[in-house]
Amino acid sequence: MRDALFVLDGYGLIYRSYFAFIKRPLFNPHGRNASAIFGFFRSLFMLLDQYQPSSFAVALDSRVPTFRHERYTEYKATRDKTPGDLRDEIPVIEEILGVLGVPRIRVDRYEADDIIATLATQSRDAERDCYIVSGDKDLLQLVGGSVRVLKPDTGGFVEIDSDAVLDVWQVRPDQIRDYLSLVGDTSDNIPGVKGIGAKTAAALLNQFGTLDGVYAHLDEIKSDSQRAKLEAGREDARLSRELVELATDVPLQSDIDSLALPDLDKATAAYFFAAEGMKNLVSQLVGASQLDPPPEQIAERTRLTSTRALGSGHKPNETLGASGAVEPPENTRSSTPVRGIERPASVGFKPDPADAAEGVYTLVTDIGELETWCRAALEAGTVAFDSETTGLDAMSAQPVGFSLSVEPGAACYIPLHGPDGPVLPADQARTILKSLLEDPGVRVIGQNLKYDYKILHRWGVTIANPWFDTMIAAWLLDQEGKSFSMDALAATYLGYATVHYEDVIPTSGRGEPEHTFDEVPLEEACRYAAEDADVTFRLQHVLGRLLDERGLSTLFHDVEMKLLPILAAMEMEGIRIDSDVLERYSDELATELVSIEAEIYRLCGHEFNIGSTKQLQEVLFEERKLTPGKRTKTGYSTDTSVLQELAREDPVPALVLRHRLLAKLKSTYVDALPRIVNATTGRIHTHYNLTGTATGRMSSTDPNLQNIPIRDEEGRRIRDAFVPRDGWVFVSADYAQVELVVLGHLSGDPGLATAFREGVDVHRHTGSLIFGVPADQVTPQQRRVAKTINFGVMYGMSAFRLANELQISRTEASAFIQTYFDTYSEIRAFIDTTVADAERTGYVSTLLGRKRYLANISNRNKTVKMASERIAVNTPIQGSAADIMKLAMITLSARMKEKRFQARLLLQVHDELIFECPPEEVEPLSRVVRDAMTGAAELKIPLQVTIESGESWGRLH
Repeated sequence: MRDALFVLDGYGLIYRSYFAFIKRPLFNPHGRNASAIFGFFRSLFMLLDQYQPSSFAVALDSRVPTFRHERYTEYKATRDKTPGDLRDEIPVIEEILGVLGVPRIRVDRYEADDIIATLATQSRDAERDCYIVSGDKDLLQLVGGSVRVLKPDTGGFVEIDSDAVLDVWQVRPDQIRDYLSLVGDTSDNIPGVKGIGAKTAAALLNQFGTLDGVYAHLDEIKSDSQRAKLEAGREDARLSRELVELATDVPLQSDIDSLALPDLDKATAAYFFAAEGMKNLVSQLVGASQLDPPPEQIAERTRLTSTRALGSGHKPNETLGASGAVEPPENTRSSTPVRGIERPASVGFKPDPADAAEGVYTLVTDIGELETWCRAALEAGTVAFDSETTGLDAMSAQPVGFSLSVEPGAACYIPLHGPDGPVLPADQARTILKSLLEDPGVRVIGQNLKYDYKILHRWGVTIANPWFDTMIAAWLLDQEGKSFSMDALAATYLGYATVHYEDVIPTSGRGEPEHTFDEVPLEEACRYAAEDADVTFRLQHVLGRLLDERGLSTLFHDVEMKLLPILAAMEMEGIRIDSDVLERYSDELATELVSIEAEIYRLCGHEFNIGSTKQLQEVLFEERKLTPGKRTKTGYSTDTSVLQELAREDPVPALVLRHRLLAKLKSTYVDALPRIVNATTGRIHTHYNLTGTATGRMSSTDPNLQNIPIRDEEGRRIRDAFVPRDGWVFVSADYAQVELVVLGHLSGDPGLATAFREGVDVHRHTGSLIFGVPADQVTPQQRRVAKTINFGVMYGMSAFRLANELQISRTEASAFIQTYFDTYSEIRAFIDTTVADAERTGYVSTLLGRKRYLANISNRNKTVKMASERIAVNTPIQGSAADIMKLAMITLSARMKEKRFQARLLLQVHDELIFECPPEEVEPLSRVVRDAMTGAAELKIPLQVTIESGESWGRLH
C-alpha cells in the first residue's frame, strides 16, 4: 500500500480519542486532560506502523464558518459545545503533528470532509489507491473504485469497501448522500424528511435509485403516509442534500503528488510526549522510557505546549495552510548544514530576551485619546497597524476595531464595536485615522498588510505608504519556512508566546468559532489586538536588521512592498464572468459526456461504471484483450499514460480519456466558477499570494485563476466566459519564452542568444542544430523534440522522462540530450557551475538577489540530492523570470497613473498580464505596456512581448 494516499480525518480521531477515555480521563503532570493527545497519537502510530504509507495527510476543519453555514445558518447549531479540556488539547495535537513532520491541510470555509473528498477524487482520477481514515458516515459516499475507508476500531482499523457499505447501510456508497438527505443527521442539525427512518429510506432508494427518483415517482409509493411525509419534506430533503454533499473542488494549492510523508522527527516529538507524561509513546518512538534533558529551545516549547493551548493564530492568509496549501513539515527545513554554509535566518536563530518582555496596552474609548495616539504616530513617522474584522474575506468583512503601536512594548486598541454595541463613532475615527494613514510620510508596518490595506480601502481609507510587511520579510529570509503567521514569527524571532485567537474566541463543535470579534469583552479584545500591533512593531526591528545583513533590503522595499498595493488593487477590482456562457458550456459538456458514455457502452456491448478502476480493468484487459502495462495493487494500471498508449490499438481508451478530461473541466471550472461570484461586485476576486512559492512566483487562490487550461479548445471555451465590463475590451501582454531568455542570459550561450536576437523560431533553430539540417527542413517531430528539450533542460529532464514524453527509446533520448549540450555547451557549464556554487554556499540566487536555501544539496542520498540539484538550476531561471514580471508590474502601475489611464490591471497569470481597457486606450496602453515590460530588465537577450486585445479572455490566444 506504499503507493496509496492515506488521508486522516483529524478532528474525527481527536474527538473519538477524547471520548474513549471520558469515564477515566488521562492527565498530564500539570493536571490537564491529555486523553485526546494520547489516544490520537496511539492510533496514528498504529496506522503508520500497520500500513507504512508513503503519502499521508491530516485534514483539518476550517476555523471560520463554512459555506454550509452560509447556506443554512442552523447548520450544526444543535451540537454541544466542545468541552473546555478537549479544546485545550487540540492545538497541542496540531503542534506535535508539526514537530513530527506530518503534512496537514486546512482551508478556510471548508470542512475536513471536503478536503478529503477533493483528495479522494484526485486519487481516483489518477487511478491511485486512497484510504480515508475516519468513522464519519458522510465520507462513505466517497467509497468505490480505488477509494476505501479505514474505520478506527478497538485494536486497529476496519476496511470498508462498497460491499461493506451496502451490507451495513443497505444502500450503495453513491446513495449515501441521498440516504442522509432523507433520514437527516441530528448531530449536524440536518433536517432530512420528518418521519422517514433508515429502513424506509433504504427501501425507497433501492426501489427508485436516487432522491430525485423518489420524488419523480411519488405517485407510485403505495403508502399514503410515506407519500404525505415525502411531499411535506420536499424542501428539507433538497436542503439536506446540499448540506450532505461533499465539495470535491476545494482550492488546494498542492495536489496528491506533494503529500509525501517524510521521515518522522521522532526524537524531537519524544520530548513533547515526555512533557505530557506519556512514557509508552516515548518508548515507542525512541526505544527508551527516559530522555536526556532536552535542548533549551525544545524545553521551552514543550513547557508552553503542555501548560497552555498553542493555537496557530487566526490571521487570514498568514499561513500556507489557510489558503489551501499543505503546511510544510517542520523537520524538512532544519537539516544539519555543512560547516561554513549559510543558513536561513530562522534556523538556529537566538532571540534577544529583551524582545520577549510583556507589553503595556491601552484601550482607546475616547476620540481625544485616539487623536493623541495618532499625533504620536505622526511625530514618530512609523506606526505598526492591525485591523480586527468580522471575517476573513477582505471583500466582505467589516472592521470591528484597529490597533496601533509606535514603539516596542506599547500599543493601543481602538474599538468601533464591542459586546454592548458601538464604542467610538466610526465617522470620526475614520477621519482621524485617514489623516494618519494617508500621509505618505508615515511608514506603515503590518503583518499580512495586504489584507488590512483592502479592509481600510473599502472603509474609505487608503494606506499611502505600506512600508513593511513582517510576513513578506520573514518569507524572503527563509522561503521554506514552516509558517509565516505572526504567532510563529514571534516565537522564532522574539522568543515571545502570543495570545492566540482561540484563547479569545473559543471554538465549538469541530473547531468552529463561537462568535465574532466584536462580541469579545473590550479589555480582553484589547490584550489580543494591541499585542498584534506591538509584536508586529518588534518583529520589524529584528527582521529589518536581518534583511540588511542578508543584502535583501532593496529587493524587499523596492519590489515586494511596492507590489503589495498593486496586487491589492487587482484583487479588489476582480474580473467579470458571463455565467450564461458557462451554463451553456456546462450543458454541452453534459450532453457530450452522455454521448461518450453511450459510445463506450456500444463498443463494449454493455454498460459499466467508467469511473471504476476494477470494472475498467475488466473491460480493457479481460474483455477487449488489450496489452496491459504497469501493475498496481488492484491489477493493471488504467492511469492516463497507460490509456494513451492503449489508445493506439483500441478506440475505448481514447474515449475514456476524453470522458475524464471533460468531467474534470465541468466540475472544477465550468460549474464551480459561477458559484464564487461576489454578490456585491458581480465579479470574481482572486487572492495573490506573495509568499506562496519558494521561487518568488506569485500564486493565485480562491479561485486559482492561474490554473485554468490555456492551450486546448476546452480551456479556451472556459476563458471565453471571462469578459470585460460593457463597452470595454481585454488587453493581454505576454512575455515570449521569458524563461528561455533568462536561461540564455544566465548561461551566456551564444547559440541561444543568436536565435533570440535574430527573431527566429527558437525551437526550430534548436532542431536545426541538433539534427544538422537547415531550419526550413526541420520536421514537426524534430521541432517537438527540440521544444521539449529546450524547456525540459531547466527542470533537469532525464533521458527516461524525455523518452516517455516523446515515445522514443531511452538510447535515442540520451543521444538527443547529449547533442543538445554539445550544441549549447555554455548551458551545460551553467548547470554545473550553479550546482557547484550551491554546494559551496548552501543557496542559489535570482537576478535581483532573491535567495533560496537548499538544505539537501549535499545530501548523501543520491535521489534527494538530485532533486535539490534540479531546484538549484530551476530557481535562478524561474525566480528571475518572476523578478522581471514584478518589476514590469511596478513600472506599469506608475506609468498608468502618470498617463491617467482608465484601464485597469486585472490578472497576472504566469508570464501574462490581463488589462481591462476602454477601446480608445488600447493603442496608447499597448505602447506603454510594451515599453515597460521589455525594459523591465537589461539582459544579454532582449525581452519580447506579445500584445493582443479581445472581447473575452478566450479570444486573446
